Amino acid sequence: MDKKTLDFAQTLQDAFVLGVKNAPSLLAALLLWLVTLWIPYINVGTTIALTLLPAELAKDRVYNPLDIFASKWRRYMGEFFMTAGLQILPLLIAFAFLYIPGIVLSIAWSLSFLFLIEKDKNPVQAIKASNDATYGSKWMIFFASLTIGFFLLVVCGILLGCCTLIGSETLFVVVLILCIIFAFAVGTGTNASIWKQLKDNAE
Repeated sequence: MDKKTLDFAQTLQDAFVLGVKNAPSLLAALLLWLVTLWIPYINVGTTIALTLLPAELAKDRVYNPLDIFASKWRRYMGEFFMTAGLQILPLLIAFAFLYIPGIVLSIAWSLSFLFLIEKDKNPVQAIKASNDATYGSKWMIFFASLTIGFFLLVVCGILLGCCTLIGSETLFVVVLILCIIFAFAVGTGTNASIWKQLKDNAE
């Protein structure tokens, strides 16, 4: 099977199209997650659902924020924690080697939870599938994410700078909240595009 590499232009387009289209739903999902964060057991399901947002956006439909309460997510609680546990120590060791190995490994394993649930793999298979899927695209993933992050930083910086010049604290707070929402939506859209393009690279 020929592996598909990440398309930079497609990633940028999807990041904004998918992110903006789903921004209200993503905001609602995030707020619902924050509300339930303090409720034992329920918070596990909503956290898993939030982790799976990129896969949901990749299906090219508007996300239903109430889906984070679906009982199906809690069924993966054990596998979710096992996958996280298998990644934590290697990532800490990798980051100890002057950060770059940690960044590479973080990108390599970034799709693990999506493979775990969307492709119904066990924790070890999910981590391996993520590594296989991102092989040959790690630096493009890094570059695309960095480019989008820099763009968001510049735009938000300009808007907040204008608010500071105007001298309105209320406007500054409103714009800051909107920037955070926009950044979250576009970031999720970026991850959705990466998943959509690379998920078929692993068996």
